[in-house]
Amino acid sequence: MKVSTLAAVSILTLASSPAWSEHYGRDPYRSQSGPGMYLFGGAGITSFDYEDEDHRFSFGDGSLSNIEVDNDSAGARVGLGISFLPELALELGYVNLGELEAIATSNGSQALSGGYAPGRVFMEGDIDGAFVGARIQSPMDEPFGLFARAGVMAWEFSGTLEDSQQRGDFSVEGSDPYLGGGLRFAVGRNTAIEIGYEYYFLEDDASVEFAADRVSADFVLHF
Repeated sequence: MKVSTLAAVSILTLASSPAWSEHYGRDPYRSQSGPGMYLFGGAGITSFDYEDEDHRFSFGDGSLSNIEVDNDSAGARVGLGISFLPELALELGYVNLGELEAIATSNGSQALSGGYAPGRVFMEGDIDGAFVGARIQSPMDEPFGLFARAGVMAWEFSGTLEDSQQRGDFSVEGSDPYLGGGLRFAVGRNTAIEIGYEYYFLEDDASVEFAADRVSADFVLHF
């Protein structure tokens, strides 16, 4: 009787071990061995490297003083990633870096030659663009990892400029590199949260020459 019971227990154990292994021993994180795709998107906080001298370079006519710049803003990003290897992917998408504002005072010395009228001069503009770049990362089958990205963004800086007598629109475009990196935290087999930092160069040489630092949080969905 004891032998029969032991044999039965042994048979049940052997029969159930594959299911047990599949259910409890399965890797809870994604393990990628071939090409794949993922969507990512989230929000970020931007700090523009834009000071008084940058404002004079971009919008000055020689009459501005008492320049006050609000160079902190917030924006969003959405993108698509195509993984060619477990450690390498191509990313493309859209990012809004936020709004840049400045207030200055004009003495009106250039008003007769088409410059600002005397009084306050307001500038506000939005910076966004499309990006494409490469990403390298640590293995996806770990609960957390590191990543780095670099690429090019085709950006537009557009907004309004207003003095005491008139108001007009402006738009500046360019294509410049960006780079960044961060941490990835897996929250499921196909999902992750990423905390990252990016640095965007924003220069067209003729009228705009500054940069943007961005700290972001993105949700990532693999499929």
